[in-house]
Amino acid sequence: MRILRCLPFVLLAAAPAAKGAEPVPALSLTYAVHVGGVHVLDADAEMALGADGYRAGLKMQTDGFLGRVAQWKTDVRAQGQLSGPLPRPRQFTAHGSWRDQPRLTTVDYTPDGVPTLTLADPEPEKDREPVPADLRLGTVDPVSAIVAVLDQVARKGDCDITIPVYDGRQRYDLIFATQGETVLSASDLSVYAGPATACSVKYKPLAGRWKENRSRDRDREGAKRKDVPVTLYIAPAIAGGPPVPVRLEMESMLGAVKVHLASVKS
Repeated sequence: MRILRCLPFVLLAAAPAAKGAEPVPALSLTYAVHVGGVHVLDADAEMALGADGYRAGLKMQTDGFLGRVAQWKTDVRAQGQLSGPLPRPRQFTAHGSWRDQPRLTTVDYTPDGVPTLTLADPEPEKDREPVPADLRLGTVDPVSAIVAVLDQVARKGDCDITIPVYDGRQRYDLIFATQGETVLSASDLSVYAGPATACSVKYKPLAGRWKENRSRDRDREGAKRKDVPVTLYIAPAIAGGPPVPVRLEMESMLGAVKVHLASVKS
């Protein structure tokens, strides 16, 4: 389930628009998630960005057999503005549940960009080491981090950027690096085929680790720190449209994880 929990923050983003442009229509995208060759769930995203700012949201939940053995759902959203090298988020929410236990997080930002945890259930301090206040400064939420890398691709044609992230519970860096341009082949699983920018994604934890009494979760987090190759492919999903995630590939203990863009509407 750790693999599924991290997917929203790698897939979800709002695409950048030029300064002074009129707000673009919202895009509705559906992603199909396959693990070990088996279709396990779909993820529905909505995103839009214009001169007044960006907003993005994604919903995922397990169903069928997987839903019976591992009931999980999440709804992540962010809104803010593009200003400078990193977005300026106004609010980030990650609301969901794991086996009927709520997991609710809301982070609000002051006008000068300072993040404030305004809702947390369970409270982070119950299970995790605290994130020092100085490490929260200059950060963005996970969704806005993907906005930043798409903005980088749109403006510069590469994804070479390291983004400081605070999600209300943890502090980490997301490190993106250009792997090169590639051409994605046509597939029954995806609505997109054609040129794309391939980007590696690495996770570097800095604070907010599980406490010692959560040894099992701490061990899982240690495994998460290992360099598991993750490749994110970014391209315009529709002709003349902005760049968005169109495919993701990574390995897991359950087999290859592949996420395809299954549908897109504007």
